[in-house]
Amino acid sequence: MTEPSKSALILIEYVNDWLSPTGGIYPMFQDREQLDTAVANSKIILDEARRRGMHVVHASLKFEPTYKVLGEGKYGLRSMMRTYGSFLGELADFYPGFEPAEGEFVVRERGGGSSVFVGTTLDSYLRNNGIFDIYLAGFSLRQCVESSMRNAHDLGYHTNIIYDASAGYTRKQQDDFVAEIAPFYANAITTQNFLTQA
Repeated sequence: MTEPSKSALILIEYVNDWLSPTGGIYPMFQDREQLDTAVANSKIILDEARRRGMHVVHASLKFEPTYKVLGEGKYGLRSMMRTYGSFLGELADFYPGFEPAEGEFVVRERGGGSSVFVGTTLDSYLRNNGIFDIYLAGFSLRQCVESSMRNAHDLGYHTNIIYDASAGYTRKQQDDFVAEIAPFYANAITTQNFLTQA
């Protein structure tokens, strides 16, 4: 593993909308066992990243009630987020146990896109701190995590996906991602792999 101060754990969408039973997006997870496992593993990797002194980045969205930044949003995520009332108020707050610690970088400014790199300061933050080894985890695996992974690859980062600390809406989405998508863009690892890397 790279020097911890030159690597980053990037946590994507660890907010109430996704992880709380009262969240608007939470019901979309059809495989609750996969989700519960991902949350438990995410706590483990977050604790380990902090223990090692890695950079920790928290990436999510938070909108104002009119969703002006999304424009007309006729289809796709820009339409869905408005329809479901996503990322508003307390639903956009970080889920208990995943609140940013002092000094950890928070990315909130992306304008409704899937990737945490598009329209944000994340790439500048990583490059300005000499970070090229990154570890991604979060929700949903086949949307925001996958889009972020693809962008990270194209930007030249050494990208690792901690796939058992992430969840798709179904087990099949996770299995297909690991077998068919990740090998082209990243190193797919487990929580245990992350813990044993020195």
